[in-house]
Amino acid sequence: MNYILKSVAVLSLGIAFFSCNKREIIPAPTPKVDLKNHFYGKVNGTDIELTQNVNGYTGTSGVDLIVNANSLDSAIYHSIFSSTSSMQQVNISHGSIVFDANASERPAVSTFESFYLSGPSLVPSFSINGLSGFSFTFTDGSGKEWASKTVGTAKYTQMAVESDESGDYAKYRVEFDTRIYYSYLDVPTQTTITDSMEVVDAVYTGWYKR
Repeated sequence: MNYILKSVAVLSLGIAFFSCNKREIIPAPTPKVDLKNHFYGKVNGTDIELTQNVNGYTGTSGVDLIVNANSLDSAIYHSIFSSTSSMQQVNISHGSIVFDANASERPAVSTFESFYLSGPSLVPSFSINGLSGFSFTFTDGSGKEWASKTVGTAKYTQMAVESDESGDYAKYRVEFDTRIYYSYLDVPTQTTITDSMEVVDAVYTGWYKR
């Protein structure tokens, strides 16, 4: 009888020991690209600063795909920094990446990476709507869109391509100076009026999503 009790006690102790040493498997954290947006610049002599998560400002990215029937296609990427509580926003565009839309709906990661990391792309020329270079659009507090044309200088001081489960990103910091334009119809004279503003010492931190 004593032998049975001792055996049961030893067995119980073994079970308790095993239970206490059972390891919990914790999955490794999923890598996530850290996406940041910030804008500062003097627009028509006024300091404008937009900061992520302040006054509702968040960053997004878009792409315009230009499909050509008789030649290769191209993609123009945009970084948009806007708010749900303010009309002011900025839009940086930079293109174009040439690719074959018959082979894939977007440029390959290697094409995307080589374009944004190449020397000429780091010091881009200004181009209307970013069709073949860099462009900047500023929406003022009244909702008017002022867009750059072909005048200005731009230089990416930081550029890196990173990926996670949500996609591939070109993260950057760019400095630029330019002149932006707003055109409207003057009803009494039925003529188109174009106003312009100078943008200087502008610095934008943002990203393009492939």
